[in-house]
Amino acid sequence: MNRLWLLIIPALAMLIASCGRPAELKVNDAVLKLSPVDNNPSALYFTVHGGMQDVTLLRVSSPSILRAEMHDTVSDPKTGMLTMTKIDRIKIPAKGKVEFKRGGKHAMLWGVNLIARRLEKIEVEFVFSNGDRIRVTAPVEKIAAGQDEHAGH
Repeated sequence: MNRLWLLIIPALAMLIASCGRPAELKVNDAVLKLSPVDNNPSALYFTVHGGMQDVTLLRVSSPSILRAEMHDTVSDPKTGMLTMTKIDRIKIPAKGKVEFKRGGKHAMLWGVNLIARRLEKIEVEFVFSNGDRIRVTAPVEKIAAGQDEHAGH
């Protein structure tokens, strides 16, 4: 009987460990790098974690901006030069993650209003193909003059 418990206890432990929360569609680590030049776009970085099913990120928006676009940094195979390419949507794999970070995918935000600049935070909404709308508050960080968060624009 004691030997049977030696088999049952590890099996129960594995079963309990596998009963974690299901994958949840979420956005975290959002931060807006504010351009020091008013007419230039600012860069929004964030990470999207996929839920139980594949979904597509359709749009990034905020009432505190004039316009937003998602972009990807790509290397031209002929010249090796990095350029920005606009992307209209991006697939978020189930239980996976997609990082929007410097030197890769990112969102460009134009016309960040004075309120977001002064409060040093901005409300951003992420709209997905399954109908989910996720709102996050991102800190607004100023970029020092001479630093270019979005070279190529």
